[in-house]
Amino acid sequence: MRTLFLILAVAFVPFLPAQAQNYVGISGGLMTYEAGGTELDSQGFTILAGGQIDPMIAVEFSYTSHSSVEVGDNDYKANVMALSGVLRSPGEGFEPFVRLGIARGDSDISGEGIDDGNEDGFIYGIGADFSLNYNSSLRLEYVESDLDGAESDRLSFGTIYRF
Repeated sequence: MRTLFLILAVAFVPFLPAQAQNYVGISGGLMTYEAGGTELDSQGFTILAGGQIDPMIAVEFSYTSHSSVEVGDNDYKANVMALSGVLRSPGEGFEPFVRLGIARGDSDISGEGIDDGNEDGFIYGIGADFSLNYNSSLRLEYVESDLDGAESDRLSFGTIYRF
């Protein structure tokens, strides 16, 4: 599944139609990952690559990394990769959007007798882009991932750059 995400992200975004506008972004914020009875509350970051198909529809690949947290003898860390469609309401200066897609979570708990987990599921969320100029915007977003046996959410603030 991880290979499928990577292939789609690398192969699809550069070949969008000529009128498409590609972009990249980075954000950081508060995140939670819950799997196997263990909840990880942390800060983290998200990187994304997207392509605007038309003014209302975009496709984004994102990678979210939760900060590593040590508790006792265990080290907790998690990440979520997602491929999602973004439906936005075009505006001037303010563009709210909703997100829906597929996601894969990977939790890594190092310690005695503890297994790692890989979970597949869905990602959904809401957010808004605040335009600074033609090429850059600030982004505020709340996203949840409902994975098979795990859940993740994040509230993040960052920037995107269009090219």
